[in-house]
Amino acid sequence: MAAPEPAAALTRHALIPLSLVVCFALVYGLRVAPWWVAVVGVPMVALYVLAPRIGRRSLARFDRAAVPLLSTKDADALRARFAWAIGMRLFAAPARVAERRGLVAAETGAFDRARVAYREAVAGYPEDHVPVAVRLGLAHACYALKDDHEAIRLYREILRSEGSFPRVERRLAHALGRRGEDLKEAARLADEARRQSDDPEAKLIRALIHAKRGQRGPARKLLRATRDAEDLDALREDVEVALEEI
Repeated sequence: MAAPEPAAALTRHALIPLSLVVCFALVYGLRVAPWWVAVVGVPMVALYVLAPRIGRRSLARFDRAAVPLLSTKDADALRARFAWAIGMRLFAAPARVAERRGLVAAETGAFDRARVAYREAVAGYPEDHVPVAVRLGLAHACYALKDDHEAIRLYREILRSEGSFPRVERRLAHALGRRGEDLKEAARLADEARRQSDDPEAKLIRALIHAKRGQRGPARKLLRATRDAEDLDALREDVEVALEEI
C-alpha cells in the first residue's frame, strides 16, 4: 500500500473563487461584454485542472537540477533554482515544498530557517508517515544549531525505525557527548564509528566523551592526533571546552 500523500496546495483551490470575483468585476464593475467571462474563466478553469500536474512536474525538475548543484555545493545556484521553481511553490504539496526549502536553507548555512521549514514539512504529512529524508533534515538542522535535546530524540527515533545510519550514529554520539548524558551509549556509538572508519571525526567524538568523563589524558591524545584534520573546527572546539571544564 502506498504511503499517504501530504495535503495538497490550497493555492489551486483559490483559482475558482478568484476567477468568479474577476468575472463579476468585469461584467458588473467595468461593464465589459459578457464574452470576456469566457476569456478569463476558461484559462482559470484549465489552470485549476492542470495545477497538480504543473506542481509535480516543477518539483521533479527542481529535484533533477538540484542533484549536480548539491554535488558541487553551489549554494547560490541552488537558491536561485528554488526561486525559479514557481510551479512547484504554487501548486506542489506544501510539505514537499517545505522540505525543499529546508534543503536549500541547510545547504546555504541557514540552519534556523532549515529547522522551521522541516518542521513545517513534518506537520504537513499524516502522522507516522513522514519520510525519513524529512526527519533526517530536521534532525541535522537541530544538530547544527546545537539543539541537542531535539536532535537526540529525532536521531534515536530514526535509528529505531530505519536501522543503522553511520552518519546518524556519529552525530547522535556527538550530541550526547555535548550534553554530557548517556555517555556509555555515546562511547559505544563512537567506538562503532571508529571500527567502521577510523577517521578524525570519530576520534574527536571519542575525545569529547573522554573529556566529559574527566579523562584528560586520552582526550588530549586523540585531540593531538587529529590536529591537522580539516572541517572539524566546531567538534574540536567542543573537545577543548570540555577539557577546560574538567
